[in-house]
Amino acid sequence: MIDKIKIIIKDVNVDYLRNNYDWREKKDIHRENVIPSSKQLYRYNLTHKSKTFKLRLLLTENSKTKQSTLSIDGSIRKWYFGKNTRKDLNYNEFIECIEIIESKIGFKKGEIWLKSNITKLEIGVTLLLKDFTIDILNCFVKYKEAKRDISHITTLYFKQTNYELKFYDKYLEIHKKDKKKLMKYNEVISKKLLLLRFEISIEKVSDPAFKTKYKNLLTLKSNWNQIPTDLHNYLNSIIFLNIYAKEKKIELNNITVFKDSGYYQLIINSGIIKAIEIINNFKNPNNKSKHINELLDIFKSFTCDEDNYKEKILIELNKKTKRLSI
Repeated sequence: MIDKIKIIIKDVNVDYLRNNYDWREKKDIHRENVIPSSKQLYRYNLTHKSKTFKLRLLLTENSKTKQSTLSIDGSIRKWYFGKNTRKDLNYNEFIECIEIIESKIGFKKGEIWLKSNITKLEIGVTLLLKDFTIDILNCFVKYKEAKRDISHITTLYFKQTNYELKFYDKYLEIHKKDKKKLMKYNEVISKKLLLLRFEISIEKVSDPAFKTKYKNLLTLKSNWNQIPTDLHNYLNSIIFLNIYAKEKKIELNNITVFKDSGYYQLIINSGIIKAIEIINNFKNPNNKSKHINELLDIFKSFTCDEDNYKEKILIELNKKTKRLSI
């Protein structure tokens, strides 16, 4: 369930790191053309099973304080399993992965859990959804006040200040350079199933919503079973509207229904996403949520949603995270 992570470790064994790895000096671009910095930066790419996927190591030595810091940055999921994989780390695999890193950087067993802080973190899973297509992304219409951004039709973001929610087609990501598999995907696979990747990408773990659970490796380890809850709650918090639902036959027998039918046609013509954007651009911010909810209710009242897509996705999410929990 852990994918990308940035770990900061203080008081590292510099001699061990220096003697075992061929570091490349990195210039501190923020210090160019000013007083020379007391910090010296060194880079190294750490490999494991896959020689093509590496974790980025940055060793910082401060000549004034005589302290050294090591940062480890990248996808430990891909580093552990290999680059082109849809597997997710379960608890035991996560522990083993961290212990492999620990041994590679010269720490004693168990030492890394006590010395490592986390500044960035990405949690997520890949879901195998039968009878789904990538068009389902169009049904995730709003998340709080986040900016909704869709890229290349296959990737959807909801961007907040310190984190973002992300959905994308995992099959396309894995095989994006394989023309034969992409052709097969377009002709056959994409019409039968969807490998949906859902991630919460936390840019600042110091955010109060995440700090107590994920601020260091030890708390992350202790709160492993909290990850499924977070994934479920954040996904469930997204406003989902089945824009592909069948239209009901409704008699226009009163003025309210007549007015609502006009709004419904505007939604159909402009699209629900565009309609929400128009409301978000209203000058009066106090009633935006109310107007958006009214709009969604109108759409639902004129459609018959028998598919329960969101509920099916949540069920698959719970099944997957249960297998990955302790």
